[in-house]
Amino acid sequence: MTSFLRRRDLWPIFGLLAVQLLTGMMLMPANSFISIFLNENLSYSIGQVGRVIALGQAVGMAASLLGGGLSDRWGHKRVLILGVGLITLSNLLFLLHASWMVVALWCMGGVGLAFSVLSSQGYLTMAAGAGVLGVASALYNWGYTIGGVIGNPLAAAVLGQDRFWALGLMLIGLGLIGLFLLIFLPDLRLDENEQEKKTGMFGYSVLLQPRLIILGLLRFLPTTFYGLMALVPLLIKQQGGSNTIVAAYATVSLLLASLTQLLAGRSADRWGIRWPTTVAFSTILVAIAGIILTANSVWGLYAFGVLGVSAAWALSTLLPGLVTAAAGPEIRGKVFGSLHMLWTLAMMLGALLGGELLDVDLRLPFMIVGVLNILALLLTLPFFRMVDASDVEPLAS
Repeated sequence: MTSFLRRRDLWPIFGLLAVQLLTGMMLMPANSFISIFLNENLSYSIGQVGRVIALGQAVGMAASLLGGGLSDRWGHKRVLILGVGLITLSNLLFLLHASWMVVALWCMGGVGLAFSVLSSQGYLTMAAGAGVLGVASALYNWGYTIGGVIGNPLAAAVLGQDRFWALGLMLIGLGLIGLFLLIFLPDLRLDENEQEKKTGMFGYSVLLQPRLIILGLLRFLPTTFYGLMALVPLLIKQQGGSNTIVAAYATVSLLLASLTQLLAGRSADRWGIRWPTTVAFSTILVAIAGIILTANSVWGLYAFGVLGVSAAWALSTLLPGLVTAAAGPEIRGKVFGSLHMLWTLAMMLGALLGGELLDVDLRLPFMIVGVLNILALLLTLPFFRMVDASDVEPLAS
């Protein structure tokens, strides 16, 4: 870790991490307060709020494919600037009261989020040298978690009772700082030989390779579990847990997830991507089994919920390494774009499974995602057989 911080050739990563932190500080408060803004300032019902939020997710999911093609054609830096710029502009919604403009800006933010996520991950794979991609991926994900830890209290202080205009200005300011830093990031591009291999903006048929199809399933299947886990705080409350216990669950999940991200990333750098991936999937299955067996107890939901969320975050940290092993740099924009689309779809599916089935039997949705994740663990075997052996061995120099 110390050697990572001292390497000057990794300065582009440090710049990306700074932008990622600022983006997290901008995104997390916006996501936290958008529902309150819609309800209190525009008099939206809870159902209408949910539909607006889902619309933004759906638009972002569709934009993922466009963003992936743009990232391969224009370069990751340019699409990242575009994504952060759209997110920054979307925060103007907190200054407005016209419903159609608020909804349009929220959807713009969904497009910006899709563009920024896939392009920043693509930039990370090009900027990270041998032996540091795992740790860099962990620190990259910290931008969201730590950004939320810093951004949410800061936003609450600025917001006060109902000064949403002040919140919007603060978030726009953070975005502008991030855009300023992006100007100084080097534009990491493919050399001329690799440039010729590009497939065009919409050449997504190149992703119909068996190992890339399996990679998509390895992203989609565990995310259905993570989408379902968004309902665990509510389950803890329904089983008799207090608000204090729910808050403690959220805090402990965040802290342990941060540690497991770093552990997974360092393990991948030191020993290769294969076994940390296997351990993460196995841990998710242990968490699912634990929740099924202890579903009616607060302590079971708490302990196994924290374990499952931490394992899911660890898998997110390992994702850039899996993409690097499976795909060449000339198509990684499209790969990350399609993976973000699958991630969004799986999050929605997991939440819908929980919403429809938890009232029938609390264990039933967890049984379903358990079967899906058993399949995911089995798919790691052909995946690692298909990728080139040199790509999945330790990357330490």
